[in-house]
Amino acid sequence: MSNPNKNKFIPSLVITAGLILPIFLPAFIMMGLIKWMPNEISYSGIMSLIILSIELFLIVGISTGVLSLVGITEQKIDKLGFLGFIISVMTSFIFIIAGYYWMKTLHLTSVQLSSTGILIIAAITMIILVIQVKILEKLE
Repeated sequence: MSNPNKNKFIPSLVITAGLILPIFLPAFIMMGLIKWMPNEISYSGIMSLIILSIELFLIVGISTGVLSLVGITEQKIDKLGFLGFIISVMTSFIFIIAGYYWMKTLHLTSVQLSSTGILIIAAITMIILVIQVKILEKLE
């Protein structure tokens, strides 16, 4: 006899990762890239990276809410197909970069990133999140 719970483990693991990964992904990327980019990334501790990741997640969420108030909703983006997908990815990419500079200007983060560093982190974050969304869509 096969165990029916085995068949549900992988999808539930992917869904759980889909909820947690977007929040902490920039922190994981920064911890991994510090070895190759020591001049672009400097931070006082792991907690500062986690707080920055949570702040970036909140900024992208608030920005998406503002866009939906303006009239750019998920339904309109879905109707555009691939162009809508590109618009969604690029707005999130831009909001990550703008959010970091906004927090840096207001001294809300102790993490210091160069312009190259934030661009690389935002790009890698968006690539991983796009792959994750595609995997989640296949599970549905």
